Amino acid sequence: MDGLGFYFLLFLGLLAAMQFWLRRCARLMEGCTAPRLDDLIDPKHLLEPRLILYFWRPGCHICGQTSSIINPLLETRRDILKLNALEEPELVRRLRLTGTPALIVIAGERIERVLIGSRNEQEIRALLNAWPETDQDD
Repeated sequence: MDGLGFYFLLFLGLLAAMQFWLRRCARLMEGCTAPRLDDLIDPKHLLEPRLILYFWRPGCHICGQTSSIINPLLETRRDILKLNALEEPELVRRLRLTGTPALIVIAGERIERVLIGSRNEQEIRALLNAWPETDQDD
């Protein structure tokens, strides 16, 4: 194997290790108590029995693909918040977010589910359908 092939395989290995690490961090968050968010998120959103936080970042190609799935839902679902990770550094820090795009489901005071990184439309829709918006009369 020549030097270039070795570095290519090393790069692929590091990329795979990083993806594994990001997903492991996400799994470790699930079931944990959610940090205090009332000073960072509009209180009307915190009244929702379940809140889905979608973090994205400008210039992130994968975030753009995920946003194309999330954006149409923002008009009909009050339980989804789209947050620019670069504009919400304190929220990112409190949630110990390790990458974007990220979907974090918070129910009550618990982090129920975390998806970080590239996901296909089926996975995202399955997550959102697992927690349909509760009907509330305004």
